[in-house]
Amino acid sequence: MKIKNSILLGVAALTIGFSFESISNEPQTANVSASSSFAYGRWVTLTKTTRVRTVKLGHPMSNSYTVGWHTLHRGHHIKIRESWVFGWVAESGHFNSGSRYAYVLCHQGKSWFRTGIH
Repeated sequence: MKIKNSILLGVAALTIGFSFESISNEPQTANVSASSSFAYGRWVTLTKTTRVRTVKLGHPMSNSYTVGWHTLHRGHHIKIRESWVFGWVAESGHFNSGSRYAYVLCHQGKSWFRTGIH
C-alpha cells in the first residue's frame, strides 16, 4: 500500500512540475513581432482588388462591429500595418485608422501587395 501511495505521489509531483515548467513569465507573442517590417506603417501598391471593412471599435474589442465596406482596386497606393487584433489595417488618407474606427483589409499573407510605390 505504501508503494502504491508513493508512486501516486511521485506521478502527481511530476505532473505539477511539468505544468509549472510550461508556464512562462514572458508575455505571449502575437502574430506581429516588434521586429516585423510591418509592425509600423509601410507604403504598398495593391496587386489585387481588395475589400476594406470599416470597423467601429468597441471597448472591450469583442464589442467592435462592421459599419461599412469599401473597395480598393489594383494599383492603389496605401499605407498599411499589421495589427494584433485585425490582421492588416490601413493608415493613410481616407482610410486612416484611429481611436474610433479601424479600416481592416480583408486579406491574409503578403501575396496581394508589393512593398513600396510602383
